[in-house]
Amino acid sequence: MFKSPSILVCSLLLSACSVNLQQAEDPSTKQLVREKNSFQVYVTKVELASGYTLVVSEGLLEPRSIGSVTVKLYRDLTLGDFVSAVSFSRDGTIFESVLVENATNKQQLSITTVTAGSGNYQTSQFICIQGEKMSLC
Repeated sequence: MFKSPSILVCSLLLSACSVNLQQAEDPSTKQLVREKNSFQVYVTKVELASGYTLVVSEGLLEPRSIGSVTVKLYRDLTLGDFVSAVSFSRDGTIFESVLVENATNKQQLSITTVTAGSGNYQTSQFICIQGEKMSLC
């Protein structure tokens, strides 16, 4: 039937590929898979002296170069015991988030962003935490 083994192997490979290509997939699933594989996001947690935890993150599905920052305060992150949050706009990606004050009754978090492009300009936004209240400061 086939004159050479390489033609037989090629025929088998092509038929196997055609079977996979003909399988129908939900288009919305393809979109989600592509988005999950194509974006990165900054997210970190910061432990406070009060025992609370902060979660700092860039907005999901936003471009890395511009968007929002959200800081969430939890009594207990393991249990998901959420207290409050603050969000603000950002021009650039989050470079770092560091506690600059960490007393048991008052904390201050610095979030530094770096702009995209050749300038690499840095900007810092401070978040003040007193008890269970958070605000930009």
